[in-house]
Amino acid sequence: MQRNIARDTLLLTVIQMLLDGIALLLNVFMTNSLGTEAIGILSLTGSFFSLSAITASGNVFLCASRFISEEMGRKNGNPSRVLSYCIIVSMTLSCIVAICVFLLAPLCSEHFFDSPALSFPIRVMACSLPLMTFTACMRGYFNASCHTKICAVSDALGFIIRCLLMTVIVWWITPVTSSGICMMTAVCSIAGSVGSLLYLLLRYRTKHMKCNGKPSVSLLQYITLAVPVMLGSALTSLLSSANDALVPITLQQAGNSVSDALSQFGIFEAIIIPTLFFPSTILCSLSGILVTETARESAACNKIRITDLSEKVIRRTLVFAIFVTTMLLQFGKEIGQLLGGGEIAGKMIVLLAPVVPFIYLEIVLESIIKGIGAQAFSSFNYLVEYFIRISIVLIFVPLFGFYGIVLSYYASNICGNLSRLVMVLRKTDLRPQWEKLLGIPLFSAVFSIQICNVFFALIHVPGNSGIPSMCIYTLLCTTIYLGVQRILFSLEPIRCKSPESA
Repeated sequence: MQRNIARDTLLLTVIQMLLDGIALLLNVFMTNSLGTEAIGILSLTGSFFSLSAITASGNVFLCASRFISEEMGRKNGNPSRVLSYCIIVSMTLSCIVAICVFLLAPLCSEHFFDSPALSFPIRVMACSLPLMTFTACMRGYFNASCHTKICAVSDALGFIIRCLLMTVIVWWITPVTSSGICMMTAVCSIAGSVGSLLYLLLRYRTKHMKCNGKPSVSLLQYITLAVPVMLGSALTSLLSSANDALVPITLQQAGNSVSDALSQFGIFEAIIIPTLFFPSTILCSLSGILVTETARESAACNKIRITDLSEKVIRRTLVFAIFVTTMLLQFGKEIGQLLGGGEIAGKMIVLLAPVVPFIYLEIVLESIIKGIGAQAFSSFNYLVEYFIRISIVLIFVPLFGFYGIVLSYYASNICGNLSRLVMVLRKTDLRPQWEKLLGIPLFSAVFSIQICNVFFALIHVPGNSGIPSMCIYTLLCTTIYLGVQRILFSLEPIRCKSPESA
C-alpha cells in the first residue's frame, strides 16, 4: 500500500498546527488564570501522567505503527493478527501498571509530589491507563494502514474535548490546590480519550483490512520484538520525568523560593518550550509517517527508497530549522513577552534558538532509526543524552540558575543528535555535501535578514514594533529566503551517494 507522503504530511500539519496554536493559547490563558506556580505544578503532574501512560502502554502507538507496517510490507501478511498481538500485550501491561499505580498512589503523592492530597487524582489517572492504551493502539493501526485522515480527526476530536472541558473548569471553578489541578488534568484526559476511542472504533468497523494470510510473527516473537521498543520508551519517559522533577529542586538550590522555582519551571514548560517546538509541527506530522514508511520499505528490503527518503528529510529539515532559528533570534524577546512569559521567557527563547536545528533533526532522525529497527541504539543514545542533561542540571543549575537549564539543553541535544545523524548516515550510506547543505541555508538566512532590515529602515518602521509588522517582516523574509535558496540550489545541486550509485 503506497501513501502520498507530501499530502498526508500537509494534512497532519494543518490540523496539528491548529491544535498546537490552540494549546499555546490555552497555556497563556491558564498561566494568566492560575499563575505560573500552578502551571509548574501542572507540568510536574503532566510529566508523571506521561510517564505512567507510556510505561503502561509500552508505547503501543509506535509498536503498532512499526510492526503492522512491516506486516503490510510483506507478501500475504496478516496485519489484523499483529494488531491483536498489540492489543493483548499492551492491555495486559497497562492493567498491571494501573493496579500498581492505584495501590502505590499514597506513596507517590507523599514522596514524589510532597502532597498526600494528590492520592485520589493519581488513582483516577491509574484507572484511565487501559483506556488511553487501547486508544493509542487503534491510532497506531490506522497510522500504519495509511488512514491519515482518521488519525488526524481522532487527534483533533480528543484534543478539542480535552481543551474545552479544561477551559470550562478553569473559567467556572478555577482550581487553586494541587489536588484540584491534578484532578482536572485526569478528568480532561479521560474525556478526550473516550471521544477519540469511540470515533476510532466506529471507523474500524468499515476500514479494517480483512486478511486470511499467515502472520510473519507469532505472539511470542512479537513480544520479543516489542520489548526493546517498550523498554526504550519507558526509559526515555522515566529520564524525562526525572529531569523535570529535578529542575524545580535545583532552582531552589540556586537561591529561589519554592514558589519562584515552580513559577520559573512553569514559564519554561508552558511558554519557552512550546514556542521552540511550535514550528516543528510539520516535522512531528512527518515523523509518524516516516516510521511506517521506513519500516515498510525495510521489510521489503528496499534500501534505495530509505536512502532517498532520508536525504530529502534531512535536507529539508535543515532548511526549515535554520529559518526558524533566524526568526527566533530576531523576535524571541517580543514573542516571550506577547505570550505572557515576561522578559525572562524572551531572553531564554533567544538563548535557546541556536539549538533548534538539533532539536528538529531529532524528530526526523528518531523516526528513521526506529523505522529501520535500530531501537537498541535509540535507547542507548537517549540514556547517554539524558545522563548528560541531568548531570548538567544537577551541577550547573544550582550555580547559575536558569542558565544551567540552557546549558543542559545545548549539551544534550548537540551530543545526542550528532550521534543520531552519524547512525542514519551509516545505515543509509548517505554522503551529504555539508558545505552546501548548511552553507546555502545559512547564507540565505543572513541575506534575507539584511534585506528585510534595510527595507524596514527605509520606511522608518521597526520590524519588531508590533504583531502586524512582525508578520509582514516574517512573510517578506520567508519569500527572500526561499527564493535565494531555490536559485542557489539550482546552480549547485546537492548530490548524495546512495546504495544505487555505490
